[in-house]
Amino acid sequence: MVIKDTITRGFIAGVIAGVLMNIISYVSYYFGIAKLRFLDWPSIIITGNVPANALSALFFMIVQLIFVGFLGCIFALLISRLTTSMNHIFKGFLFGVISWFAIYGITYIADVPKLTPLDMGTAVTDCIGAIVFGVVLSETQNRLHTRDELS
Repeated sequence: MVIKDTITRGFIAGVIAGVLMNIISYVSYYFGIAKLRFLDWPSIIITGNVPANALSALFFMIVQLIFVGFLGCIFALLISRLTTSMNHIFKGFLFGVISWFAIYGITYIADVPKLTPLDMGTAVTDCIGAIVFGVVLSETQNRLHTRDELS
């Protein structure tokens, strides 16, 4: 399947990267390192609480994946309009870290209950997840773009 649209490629790359990011989050959460999972963020922002059951957890996982798909669209537009594809892994790394920092900063400034303050285990896990997200996003976006150019 050839995907010529930049936004669609970015969304797909964002969702793929988001799945891997969520795996890191789940592993850290279940080993007791992090107190929150990535899916808990949209749940707390929308309802004020973490998901109460598996169905609500699934719903908020989908919401979170749509959000990271949107971040993938932003990354794809930035890469296609502002820079070259050279050093795409480094650019993905920076995008992941900057996104993590910006989201943390916004929740801190807004003083969102249950999201501030966060423990160190959650913060480090989320930072690692954001780095993985950025690197995988960048590589997936680059592969989709390269494959489409060859078609």
